[in-house]
Amino acid sequence: MNWDFAHQKFTLLDQKSDRYFMILVCLVFGVLFINVFVPFNINRWYSDSGFIQFLRLSSYGFVVSLVLLFTQFPLRKLFDVKSFTLKTYSFWVVIEILLMSLVYIFLYGNPLGNFMNDFIFSIKYTLLGICVPYSFALLIIYYRKQQVKIRTMSDQMQTPIQNQLIAFKDEYGKVKFSLALEDILLLESTDNYVTVYFKAGEKIERQLLRNSLKKLEHTFADYGIARCHRSFMINLAKIEMIRKQGKKLQLKLKSLERNIPVSEKYSPQIEAISSPELPFHP
Repeated sequence: MNWDFAHQKFTLLDQKSDRYFMILVCLVFGVLFINVFVPFNINRWYSDSGFIQFLRLSSYGFVVSLVLLFTQFPLRKLFDVKSFTLKTYSFWVVIEILLMSLVYIFLYGNPLGNFMNDFIFSIKYTLLGICVPYSFALLIIYYRKQQVKIRTMSDQMQTPIQNQLIAFKDEYGKVKFSLALEDILLLESTDNYVTVYFKAGEKIERQLLRNSLKKLEHTFADYGIARCHRSFMINLAKIEMIRKQGKKLQLKLKSLERNIPVSEKYSPQIEAISSPELPFHP
């Protein structure tokens, strides 16, 4: 298992508005989907019909939304969960499914009967019923956040660069040196160090910093210094030309002779910030 991947931050539900949106999607989807498609022959589980059956079927969607309200707000506050990693979020989703299954048993089943059999049965149908709206809501939230990120990067490209000093901190948070934003060209990852390329007069100088691009990425995002590759971060304002070779992009920075590769992961953001004034060569 790739433990580095498991420990990456999961930020889609950090904001309360996104959590409310996810819960609303699950509620609306649950009520409409269950009443229109009546999966698992759920309409035959009880001998009801008409409006009473509509209320009963809709209640399954309300149970989901109420459990999610509890897990995403009071429960997170109780355990002081401000943000997740992919690993902890996966564990949290399991807790949510188990809680939903328990609530269904106590509301619609017989907890004093064959509990384990009913519990496994409830987990099965809860998992099948919640995975589609839950995933759909997260995809919408992710798309919205990507659009905001792209617009922010575009705005940063069009904003005149201010002659402000940017502090570079090592892995322990200590400031090792500061550079004017307009002089910074490129950050390159080398083992446990980052090499910072900057312009000093007419020369290109380098400064070594013990840190990682992963830690610096969020720190410099507001300054228009963005990740374009696993090994590179660039000053967006210094892009002189974007060249496309096949499906891959390469960047040419002002005052720097070497070409900088762009990973497929970051290509959409780089293409989005290109403007008519910025040369783009296929």
